[in-house]
Amino acid sequence: MAHRYPEAIDTGPSGSSTRLALLMWGVLILAQLSLTTPTPWGQRIVPTATLLLAGLLTWGTARTVRLGFEELLAAPLMRALMIAALGSVIVGLVQVFMPSWADGNIVAYPTTPGRAIGNVRQPNQLSTLLLWGSVALLWWGVVQRWASGWIAALLVLTLFSVVLTASRTGTVGVVMLSLWGLIDRRWPRTVRWLLIAALPIYLLGWWGMEHWAAISGDAFYGNDQVNKTLHGDPSSSRGKIWSNTLAMIAAHPWAGTGAGAFNFVWTMTPFPDRPVAFFDHSHNLPLQLAAEFGIPMALLILGLLGSALWQARSALFHSDDTIARSARTALFMLALVGVHSMLEYPLWYIYFLLPMAVMLGWLTGLADLKTLNVSRSTPKATVTTSRKTWILQGAGALALVGTLWATYAYHAVVIIFEPSLAIGRVAPLQERIEQGQHSWLFGQHADYADVTMADQPEEVFASFERPLFHLIDTRLMMAYAQAWAGRGERDKARHIAARLKEFHNPASTEFFAPCLQAPEPASGPRPFQCDPDPGLRAQDLLVQAASRPVP
Repeated sequence: MAHRYPEAIDTGPSGSSTRLALLMWGVLILAQLSLTTPTPWGQRIVPTATLLLAGLLTWGTARTVRLGFEELLAAPLMRALMIAALGSVIVGLVQVFMPSWADGNIVAYPTTPGRAIGNVRQPNQLSTLLLWGSVALLWWGVVQRWASGWIAALLVLTLFSVVLTASRTGTVGVVMLSLWGLIDRRWPRTVRWLLIAALPIYLLGWWGMEHWAAISGDAFYGNDQVNKTLHGDPSSSRGKIWSNTLAMIAAHPWAGTGAGAFNFVWTMTPFPDRPVAFFDHSHNLPLQLAAEFGIPMALLILGLLGSALWQARSALFHSDDTIARSARTALFMLALVGVHSMLEYPLWYIYFLLPMAVMLGWLTGLADLKTLNVSRSTPKATVTTSRKTWILQGAGALALVGTLWATYAYHAVVIIFEPSLAIGRVAPLQERIEQGQHSWLFGQHADYADVTMADQPEEVFASFERPLFHLIDTRLMMAYAQAWAGRGERDKARHIAARLKEFHNPASTEFFAPCLQAPEPASGPRPFQCDPDPGLRAQDLLVQAASRPVP
């Protein structure tokens, strides 16, 4: 059982720290609902609902902490993260040392030899999960008074698994762990020394893996990461996407591109030096907010978050060691995912965003706790029947129902590409596509199949709207260019072809092959993809920008 803070009847509104955090969530929700973004409404339902749930979790966690009920939300999250991390240790060990055991169901197939990706299938995300789990087990170890040997053994396992991810983000996180141990004197001596030892343990594990790979002849991806970092690619093309994003911000400084429109605008904007991968995110949280929402809105959101954390600083220095340690734990875990967010976009995944919301509520709730006139004599029974608990219970029920409904809706588009997963009769492909297009949440996948498989994509032109705001790829760009050409708008087709050429994707070789052939006088008009780039604006390429019907 987690430590119970001094009991208190919640006699007033949330403290300033929690109010600022809730205001931040509210601004994010309003930004998602903006009428200026070209992103279809259906593709903003899930982000908006998730942000609303995150705000409720922050409020609910802060409230339960203020009432002395840390064990209702904060403590279960720490337990879950610890269990998830230890489970991921097993998955990572299988993926690296016994990859043939991976079945794709219980253990995800390893995509890179000698590298753990976990069941989240992304090594950087796995490293952050493992580091969160490392912090959680240290916190639980102190709360439950575990034997130091057990805490040390479990920490070694999670840190070694971070090694197996070969994640440079993970390396930064381990350095942060050791620095935390050096700075924070409120931890018990044994735990503090374990924190300080995190980096040496990590380096020892890396050294051991290098020698294991040399002796066994098996792969360890960490060697490739070191070589890549030392030979000119420390950021895996992030520098280029950041440069492109800054140019987009300069072009749309006040209102941004609109929520969810980053990928479309970036893809359709001339960037001769663009990275050749298809990016749907800038891989940097402040840049992403500024690119999609505009500089003023980004500053407001980040300012509210920074103010909430600043207002919560009092909890870090509380006279009660347990409260101070919990606050510092929450802040450090927020810092871990914050650093990750400077290099990628973990908070765009629900399984990182919602825990982050609980951590934020935990921290702000502890700060607000200090402002209450608490009394250890107040019985908990007086607060267990709070009328406000129905809000959290109702939100939880709605989230469960929504999840089940979304799973059902997603199945309708999955069977388009995996007909073997259909229940009962397998409908013809076109029928499956039409059924999937009725989905508000996931119809963009059905539309993608519709437009990329059409012999004459201009005949299904309206179906391009949703997939263009999911993730544009080579097939979609070729089909979209052909659709514009089929509508007689060759300038737009030429612009899209010019953008596709910037990606240098092998899948477009055949598309551009006619441009390499010597022209023949009687061969007809020159293919549009061979003509010069007209240099249009991204907004000119929206489906709604069609200037004439199909002839």
